[in-house]
Amino acid sequence: MKPRNEKDSAAKKPSARADEEASPGVVQLSDARRVAQGRASASRAILAQDLEETRELLDRGLASEAETRLRHIISGARGDKNLLGGARCLLSMALEMRGRFIESLEVVKAYESAEGRRGLDAEVSSALRVQIGLAHNYNGDQPKAIALLNSELQDAEESGADARLGAIYVALARVYRHITEYSIARDHALKSLEHYRLTGDWRGMAESYFSIGLTSTHVGRYEEAIESYEQAAKIVGDRPAPYLLGRVYNNMAGAYWFLRRPHDGIRSLEMAVAYYERTEHKASAATGYNNLGINLTLIGEFERAQECLRRALELALQVDQSGSLEPMIYDSLGDLKMLRGDLEEAEQYLERAVRISKEHGNKWYERQAMCTLGRCHLLMGKTDEARAEGEEALALASKIEDRQAVYEATLLLAEARLREGALDECAALLEGVQEEADDPTLDIAVTAETQRLRGLLALERGDSTHAAHHLGRSHSIFEMLGDRYRSARAKLFLARAYAVGQPERAAEQAGLAAHAFRELGARLGVERAEEFLAELHQSAPAEHEEPTATAQLLTLRLAEAASSRELLLRELVAVVQQESKANRVLIIEPGEQGSSRVASAHGCTAEEGVALAAALDAAATEQERERVAREMDASVHLLRGSSAP
Repeated sequence: MKPRNEKDSAAKKPSARADEEASPGVVQLSDARRVAQGRASASRAILAQDLEETRELLDRGLASEAETRLRHIISGARGDKNLLGGARCLLSMALEMRGRFIESLEVVKAYESAEGRRGLDAEVSSALRVQIGLAHNYNGDQPKAIALLNSELQDAEESGADARLGAIYVALARVYRHITEYSIARDHALKSLEHYRLTGDWRGMAESYFSIGLTSTHVGRYEEAIESYEQAAKIVGDRPAPYLLGRVYNNMAGAYWFLRRPHDGIRSLEMAVAYYERTEHKASAATGYNNLGINLTLIGEFERAQECLRRALELALQVDQSGSLEPMIYDSLGDLKMLRGDLEEAEQYLERAVRISKEHGNKWYERQAMCTLGRCHLLMGKTDEARAEGEEALALASKIEDRQAVYEATLLLAEARLREGALDECAALLEGVQEEADDPTLDIAVTAETQRLRGLLALERGDSTHAAHHLGRSHSIFEMLGDRYRSARAKLFLARAYAVGQPERAAEQAGLAAHAFRELGARLGVERAEEFLAELHQSAPAEHEEPTATAQLLTLRLAEAASSRELLLRELVAVVQQESKANRVLIIEPGEQGSSRVASAHGCTAEEGVALAAALDAAATEQERERVAREMDASVHLLRGSSAP
């Protein structure tokens, strides 16, 4: 026999490796299956990692990039129900963030039935049902949203899963907030926080605190709202979540607005726009810059306000397709230009705001811009146009059933009629507003404007005593609001009231107004204050003893301010100063840790007030307090209530 060589032996006993080399088209099925499973497992792991990274994109406010990646994940996750469901859930969130609410519902609607969720893990199934409920909410079907979420709540309570319960409760809070059931929304938000605390989910806890803050703001608990927003921001910490932080600080600024703390509001808005600029949400950034510009205008920082409004318009022109942003920003720019005395530019901005609002059928912004344009035309002496705009704005406000808008339009119309000399008609319009002007739910600026016009009406009727009463109230409110321009304007009107028989006091008020207008760069205000001072010096009427305001008027002034503790204290200071002619008046109250704080003041800076309060704190006895008072050339009076500090 012929002996076998190495080649023959190898041919009779083939190895897997040799077979691969010899016949590459033949595959061992068991090996191939293991390879395929390994590849599928690796692919799922990669897609799962992509899914988690996409969640971080949503935290960063990059919804467009998240949408692109999620669609890629969905196309590659066909064989994995849980991965596919999770990806569709996040895609729905991304579309919701971009305002595409119908699409947001469509991508998850298949999971609404129990059959559609068959084979899914409990966590994925629950997350989908929660997102479907929210999608129905944003598409206007709140009853269906509540029914879905309550059904899922019942299932989750049986399993005792805290993460699921936290998500359901925070979603319910959002839906109930949407239908203005704020007490129910707050209860759900508090419950969501309880469950998220047990899991340590930072996103969930931050969202819960944010939800609590929103509901607290809506029910007027502004201090509590700020505490909740601050907690939300602390929980996020240094994590890359600029979209959530932008929303937190933007809404915190709203709470500060209601607390009459514009400087704190400005700091919050500066934080908000800084975070929004790091996201793709240009519309949110534009709104934030517009709000920042409004606040800066209020406190008299006109140059910074102009820059913020310029940036707001730049962003709005990039993204605004619905005509909802541009009119708002043009209105703010028009108002700023009007205060600075650039009336022709203001008119152009405001006419543009009205035109764009009309083109897009946005009656709310049309009414707002129409009122601002009317005020501009009053300054320009175009009284007929202002009256026509007041009438049109009032009709629009009535149509959209916005109570405050009705009052603002009525005040514009009343001022136009005052300028035309129709005093009785002006009085009738003001009477209609005055009946509800002190309603605590109404913007207190409406009360201030009503008092201003009542004062001007009294001046036209020759009643300088009542004119000073109403204009003094207007000044106190604008000062409390931190509105530097309108506070200065009120001083100038007060000067007109004092001009009859009190020229020295009139000159003092007009001088203060002129100084404030110069600091603001309000050219028209400076001109009018200087014109008044020149007229006052030329006429130089004989001064006589200032009549003391009747006790009835003083009592009325304080009683009308009783809706707000801060306003009441400011009015008390104003009344004491008016009646005593004191250079400085302070109300000092006990503060934290035994130190006193200045609650209200006239005639001194904040630093001087703090120093005076500290000096009185150092006086341990009545004798020492009297000594300090003598050194300050002051009189100290202790005010004690029978049932309050």
